[in-house]
Amino acid sequence: MSIYQKQADFGRSIFEINQNTIQEIARLTQENVKGYFELNSDFGKKIPEVTSLSTLVELQREYGTALWNGVKDATRNQTEVLKTAVTETCLLYTSPSPRDS
Repeated sequence: MSIYQKQADFGRSIFEINQNTIQEIARLTQENVKGYFELNSDFGKKIPEVTSLSTLVELQREYGTALWNGVKDATRNQTEVLKTAVTETCLLYTSPSPRDS
């Protein structure tokens, strides 16, 4: 295999890692937005049930907790995708170089 072919394969591999990462981040983002709208809808349905200030405060507390948990989960999932991409990229860079042939 020529050095040009090795370089082309390397570039193709980097492109595939980037493409897969972007696709997975986009999928996760779509799920997160959908979950956010569902959360808002669910809590919006509970608003007519509010009859006192204490009930409103409790509903806001529940909403804040649910929203924060969603953000933490989304961040954790996206971080894992990025860690995987970095690991795969590092493996490409640390594999034998075309100069080593």
